[in-house]
Amino acid sequence: MLDDPSVGREELPHALAHDYLDRWDRLPAHDPWPALIRSGLSHPPSAELLSTILDRQVSEPLRRLLGDCDAADARIAMIRSILFGVIMERYLFAHEPATSVPTDTLEPVLADVLTAALTGRILEPQTPEPQAPERQIPGPQVAERQAPEPDPASARLRPAREALGASGPAVFAALNACTARYRTLIGRVVKRHGISLAAFEVLSALHATGAPYRRTMGEIAAAGAVSAGGVTQHADRLVEAGLIERERDGQDRRIVHLRLTPAGADLVGRVAEERRTHERELLAGLVPGEQRQLAALLGGLGRSMTAGQD
Repeated sequence: MLDDPSVGREELPHALAHDYLDRWDRLPAHDPWPALIRSGLSHPPSAELLSTILDRQVSEPLRRLLGDCDAADARIAMIRSILFGVIMERYLFAHEPATSVPTDTLEPVLADVLTAALTGRILEPQTPEPQAPERQIPGPQVAERQAPEPDPASARLRPAREALGASGPAVFAALNACTARYRTLIGRVVKRHGISLAAFEVLSALHATGAPYRRTMGEIAAAGAVSAGGVTQHADRLVEAGLIERERDGQDRRIVHLRLTPAGADLVGRVAEERRTHERELLAGLVPGEQRQLAALLGGLGRSMTAGQD
């Protein structure tokens, strides 16, 4: 990815965070990477091999990217440590809270951290907006001092407008940013109900099948809701919460189905209603005609991407 000319330097942290987490979320059970990393902790030859691979796949491309910039070696070392730390905490040792943070919540945060490490820019903390002063009846002098209030809708639409006429990478970077923010918002909605977004996607995958809301774990993973390894982890927690049940297949006892309970179906309905409310708020900055135009453009993009895969 670091050598991909289609990924600009500004888009690199977000693309790297997305692809990195996506690869590990979908890592096959037989992949040799986890075994190599674990053996490297106590087996010097494995540790040396792992270091060589990281040099080739991470350090060398970063060195070409950063060149002779200030503290390049320190930044490279930090990025390696960040990426490797995510693997250890989230995927190998399953330490909390790293293992439970939804990918859509972790991805933009990881992108911010990688941006700081790559550019040296210190991210400014987000502070609450100051309370508006008591409204004054404008006289001649007050009117001169008052600046026009910014249009909230215009501010929300600015990134999309700046992307108009931009190159392909900029368009997809804008789409990725919108998707990440949307999923973060939905993640907060489901978190209020005591589950993660990934766990809710398991419930949604079951609900989407219609009554009796039943699927095997393999079918859920194939639908793309969560990785095969993640289904088992989330299913255990959902069973404990009373939101799903495990059922043996009547024809083949080796097959286990997950079935949505009434409590699980009720939760899906409540979250769906909250989500629709938030979606209306997110789209409030677009007039109905713009919303229809956006839907048509995204539909056309989806068809184009599907045709390109045939």
